[in-house]
Amino acid sequence: MQIPSDASGLTAGWLSDVLAAAPGGPFGPVAEVERQRIGEGVGVMSEIYRLAIRYAPDGRPGPATLVAKVPAGTAEARGLANNYGFYEKEVAFYRDIAPTVSIAAPRCFGAAFDPESKLFVLLMEDMAAVTPGDQIVGLTETQVRRAINEVAPLHARWWGDAGLPELEAVIPAHGQPPWDSVGRMHTAAWEIIAPWMKARLSPEMMRVGERLCTDLQGLMDRNGQGQRTLCHGDFRADNLMFTGDPADPGLTVLDWQILVQAPGAFDIGYLMSASVTPDVRRSQEMDLLAGYHAQLVAGGVEGYGFDECLEDYRRALLIGFTYAVQAGGSSNMEHARNAALIHAMATRCEAACLDLGLASMLN
Repeated sequence: MQIPSDASGLTAGWLSDVLAAAPGGPFGPVAEVERQRIGEGVGVMSEIYRLAIRYAPDGRPGPATLVAKVPAGTAEARGLANNYGFYEKEVAFYRDIAPTVSIAAPRCFGAAFDPESKLFVLLMEDMAAVTPGDQIVGLTETQVRRAINEVAPLHARWWGDAGLPELEAVIPAHGQPPWDSVGRMHTAAWEIIAPWMKARLSPEMMRVGERLCTDLQGLMDRNGQGQRTLCHGDFRADNLMFTGDPADPGLTVLDWQILVQAPGAFDIGYLMSASVTPDVRRSQEMDLLAGYHAQLVAGGVEGYGFDECLEDYRRALLIGFTYAVQAGGSSNMEHARNAALIHAMATRCEAACLDLGLASMLN
């Protein structure tokens, strides 16, 4: 597949070539396409476009709209994305991982990455008609349960898989580059965001933030040393698209660009620390974790007891605080939504730390 150098290359001719070889196709040819930039300020590591497509009358029509992702428009954002391998990981997910698991992701019509130029393109199903989770409001009990039930089979399928070492070049484990710099990044961000946090968090939680400056890297390293699987890595409400009956919703998961090798409970702890209010978490935390562990066992995971799962979950909750710190340290906190999002993440982490005595995991 030819990879456009930027969005101007998302032409009718390019689409015709891609859709002619797309799964479920061939579709087209395409007579005309209109591009609309979407998600500005959200997908900062890439540019996202909705493509409105008109097909030639003598061809086979495909979807009326699709979504395309191409590299970010600024050199700074592209450099950061390439440092963490975001583009390559997401293409690898759709090409190599998605066919092996049951968790639903947007249907992919084309995916390519060039390791020399670092250009990439994804052509995907348009999810405009579904209802995204709201990280500030927090997920409902039903949504949390659905999310955990859907991600557990992914974890079970890749748990201890013989192919994980080979994937490390594209999808490294916590503790491996670039995840070996998370402690330094937390320290730098803490210096920026600590005054803002101090006005909103307890002295106990401020001490946790300070102690993570020296202890966070060890927690991340531990995640890469034990039993591991493939984790989504950014498993939070804004990346979860719910469909159908709210009492029994379907789920499609977006943004697979931060895939990581870690204990599966990392996804669960990150979800609970960032996207679930303390009341919802407290009401079903142990029940959900027990059900998650049971799904792993039923999926063939051996030699991983519930106590180890609980310890991995507790570590993930604690690590979750650095996501609030680093996001806050790099965001405009005068922006109302940014401030509300970081406040929600930080106070949820604080509640978990105090409820579960997570500070005891620090030196």
